[in-house]
Amino acid sequence: MVYVVAATWALLCLARVPSVLGHARVTGLPIRSPGNAFLAKCGQPSFASVQSDPTGHIEEQEPVNAGCDLTLCRGMLLEDQPSSNILTVKPLQNMQMGIDCTVPHGGPANVSLVDTTTGGSGTIIGGFLKTFDDFCPTSGQTPADQTNLQYTLPSAAAIGNKCQAPGDCVIQLFWATPDFSQNYYYCHDVVMPAVAPPASTPAAAPPASTPAAAPPASTPVAAPAPPPATTAAPASVVNGAAPAAPSKFVTSVAAANNAAASGVSGNSTAPTNKTNASAGRRTVRVLGSVNAVALLLIAGAAALF
Repeated sequence: MVYVVAATWALLCLARVPSVLGHARVTGLPIRSPGNAFLAKCGQPSFASVQSDPTGHIEEQEPVNAGCDLTLCRGMLLEDQPSSNILTVKPLQNMQMGIDCTVPHGGPANVSLVDTTTGGSGTIIGGFLKTFDDFCPTSGQTPADQTNLQYTLPSAAAIGNKCQAPGDCVIQLFWATPDFSQNYYYCHDVVMPAVAPPASTPAAAPPASTPAAAPPASTPVAAPAPPPATTAAPASVVNGAAPAAPSKFVTSVAAANNAAASGVSGNSTAPTNKTNASAGRRTVRVLGSVNAVALLLIAGAAALF
């Protein structure tokens, strides 16, 4: 009987070894640990479970009191953390977290900055900072980027005015092991001082508008010069009397004679009709008489001398 009890106790101790040894131990950053505030919030069984294995899964912490949310930092609270464990960081800061996979289980994992003020499991700020498909794998060597886990915090635009007070934000490593139905949460407290927005640059004044050029002055158009006045040729005076105006159709005696001989008017452009022909014959007869008288006078004067 004594041997049976001893063997049973030994098996129970061996069953507890993975929990005692832990599963994935975070190094380099202090994670949240249990205290009196956690004990009052979540109850004695959960408190005892975390004390026995600070790196254990949340399933072994049950049952818990109402209002204890194990899916955020295993239910552990800021009130139990020393102020020296709160790290002051800034947006886009490069971070590092050492991991010791003491009991590999495999499964997906991620790192995120979590806003704890929204209640429940909190709200991830800016998306996952690091993800793994198979964290602490059950076979082979643990990859170097899992034992020396590196990531960058979100930008100031993503963080906004969050994380300014201690306890408002944590960096949380979450690891799920579907093959064992176990979930692990590791949290580290961070605070970010308010970031002053960049000074706004005054808008440049618009360029001065250039006045439109005045249209060129119009050149007045010169009035056309009046046509030159036609000066009538002075009429020649023979014996004090102005000669009769020449005929519209006869320009000279010779022309009239030629016209009489040919039977047409002296003006080549005048129409040759009967009226013009009759007028020409009358003019020729008159001129012929005048010429005859003039010849008689000249002959008489010559005889006197």
